Amino acid sequence: MQALRGMALVQALLAMVFRSAGKLLNTAFGWATVLLFGRVPEGRQMYLSGVAFGSVLWLVALVGVAFPGVGTFLVAFVSPPEWLKPWIRIGMLIGVVIIPALVGWLSTRMVDPEDRPSTVRAIGRGYPYTVGLALTLVIMTVFAPVMKVRDLFHRWISQHVPVIIPPEHYAVVVEEVRHALEMGGRVTSPQRAPWMLRFPTAILTWFAGRSLGGVSDVPLQQLVSAKMEVLLHPSDLVISGRETDVAHGRAVLTERLTVTHAYLTWTKEANEVEDQLRLAWQDLAAHRATAASDRLTSIERNLHELTVPYEEWEVLFRQTLLAQRELLVLDADALRPGLAERVVTALAASAPLLEEAESFAGRLRSLFRRAA
Repeated sequence: MQALRGMALVQALLAMVFRSAGKLLNTAFGWATVLLFGRVPEGRQMYLSGVAFGSVLWLVALVGVAFPGVGTFLVAFVSPPEWLKPWIRIGMLIGVVIIPALVGWLSTRMVDPEDRPSTVRAIGRGYPYTVGLALTLVIMTVFAPVMKVRDLFHRWISQHVPVIIPPEHYAVVVEEVRHALEMGGRVTSPQRAPWMLRFPTAILTWFAGRSLGGVSDVPLQQLVSAKMEVLLHPSDLVISGRETDVAHGRAVLTERLTVTHAYLTWTKEANEVEDQLRLAWQDLAAHRATAASDRLTSIERNLHELTVPYEEWEVLFRQTLLAQRELLVLDADALRPGLAERVVTALAASAPLLEEAESFAGRLRSLFRRAA
């Protein structure tokens, strides 16, 4: 009886350990995915989760087929019915063949329709991509907690800013972010990303090539200062540091990162508005106040009809206000009748979004006195 009680106690302890290990592994896996890919836009998050889970499931199935003892050990955790056990290894073998094809198809959902390869080509790419991603995520699951411990030791937090950086403009965007931070009083120097990120990414790139349309084939870089680090993923910008430093860094980027080759929104409709805003800033830089006024009026009208998530609309609204502020400073006389009043009203309503609102209001008053 005592032996049975002791065995029950051991089983209970093992179950508790495995549950805790499962939670830790799940957390580490989440960290690994974020560190590798950044925060993928919400509309594509489901596909990324499917791709990541599928690659790990394929690796588990492969191990189960290659080492039946390991497969039996894993199956013991789910306690399948007796009639199903003889079919499990056959199911694992089928999974080894089919899962990479599904992963290849899912990976195409993470890029725009016009950039997607044919279904046959995507399925073919899925096999090397699944192998590379599975190995990469296993390595990152080991590295991610180590990197998190460093942040905890320094009492750092991280904030994510959604961006979409075209691979061909990655180096330019790094310089644009560095310049924006410097304009806001945060001097940083560009460095290569930590080797714990570069090494797994190199493995993924070697196996997958351009299977994700360029997501994995850019040399990750970060901007570093004594109090803050900014890591740039192709689909994410991560600011790490003490809470006050991170908040200030994000505020600086919100105000100063106005003209950039990166998109700060993630849907096609919002991206098109950002393209128009870039043209407006080009007009402002060339002192074409009337052309800029016309373009901003059109953008403002478009924002009233645009159907996008609120977070994207807020980004576009803020960018439009900043461009209108620059237009006011450039030449108050070039404003169309009625636009000045709308701009001032909008700026007053959004004062919390802009720094030094009080001093800016004084500048507006003096400009309109001069214009009158």
